Amino acid sequence: MSGTFSPRLSILPESQRRLWPELRPATGLGFVLYGGTAIALRLGHRQSVDFDFFTAKPLDREALNEAFSFIRRAIALQSGPETLTLNVPDAEMSDRYVKVSFFGAIDFGRYAAPDMTEDGVLQVASLDDLMATKLKVLMQRVEAKDYQDIAAMLNAGSDLSLGLAVAKEMFGNTFQPSESLKAMTWFEGGDLQRLTDDEKRALIEAASAVRRLPHVEMAMHGLGA
Repeated sequence: MSGTFSPRLSILPESQRRLWPELRPATGLGFVLYGGTAIALRLGHRQSVDFDFFTAKPLDREALNEAFSFIRRAIALQSGPETLTLNVPDAEMSDRYVKVSFFGAIDFGRYAAPDMTEDGVLQVASLDDLMATKLKVLMQRVEAKDYQDIAAMLNAGSDLSLGLAVAKEMFGNTFQPSESLKAMTWFEGGDLQRLTDDEKRALIEAASAVRRLPHVEMAMHGLGA
């Protein structure tokens, strides 16, 4: 069953906070917030400057245009059958933008129910599902923010073995837990010099403690509550 939590809105940049109330229709359209901002809203560990919305449903452009008035003032950065990425200008500061992405037909399912923010604006993916998707991202790019997100979730009590098992169920043969663990403890390339010693230590200790992965069953093929 879906719960609620108090989002750490103070961690968001001003432009994101101003856009926040306009995002309320997302839940009714079946969208769940994933990505770094979802983790930051739960843990308050860093600023994340965009919104990534996932749904298992096909992307309905007409419904999006009707639900989100900000689309009319936005600049499209990417548009495909199941992808829409926008730069939304700040309503008060026209030289600032918020990146908002909608992804449809996401078929990897979920392990745990998302939680609703206490103000009723958004459904936010569970930390278990966020951990799984971040572990997959480590194999696709080298960016400090992903390592910081994983370290923050570990410090908040997330189980790395469970996250690896969920990722394996989500992504099948395209995800190899051993390769993700290697990436998680290899701090060369990209902007990884930004990682603190404490963050590196948390990642190394958690990776070193992984033994057998637990058996998990995905709750459903959809993403929403």
